[in-house]
Amino acid sequence: MNISGRAVIIFGVVLYIVFSLTGLAFAGVSDIRGHWAEQEINDWVDRGYITGYPDGTFRPNQSITRAEFITLVNKSFGFHQKVKISFSDVSPASWYYNEVAAAMAAGYIRGYTDNTIKPDRPITRQEVAAIVYRLLDRPAASGSNTLGNFKDAASISSWSEPGVVAVVEKNVMKGYVDQTFRPQALTTRAEAVVSLERAFWLKYPVIIS
Repeated sequence: MNISGRAVIIFGVVLYIVFSLTGLAFAGVSDIRGHWAEQEINDWVDRGYITGYPDGTFRPNQSITRAEFITLVNKSFGFHQKVKISFSDVSPASWYYNEVAAAMAAGYIRGYTDNTIKPDRPITRQEVAAIVYRLLDRPAASGSNTLGNFKDAASISSWSEPGVVAVVEKNVMKGYVDQTFRPQALTTRAEAVVSLERAFWLKYPVIIS
């Protein structure tokens, strides 16, 4: 066997050991087969952006907290730079302290007027829309009556309207078959993954020549 052949084998063995030790081997999660977000979830698990639970499930329809969503944004968009933060509900000892600090540095998250970030509160669909809107550098609306297409448009908060319009027009998020957007509904783990996957490729399209 020549040297190059040995190198390939050694490299393969090293990769196998690394993936095995990190738990990122090619094993998937058990409860997403046939799910509408199966492909995106599998891709994110493979990339190490998100993990399943110790029992081997992913729980795609489970809600996600603001801190968890922030963490997914930072991982998928590669935000690492941090600024000093002093929110009353984010202790330096919290697991999400550095994630919130990175989110503030990137400028896509804001605190509340009471100096909180509410990291443990489940994030709503309109909050996700507002964050994605900032991630996409606030794209201009087409001027069409996008919100008017939803039966529950009146329940969309005014502060989130530009974001909702943008994510719908850019096909990052969609409404439901009953013609609602459900802005106050809690975002699921699957919805978070798919929305951020679409937002990333929209912001950083792959140009194939």
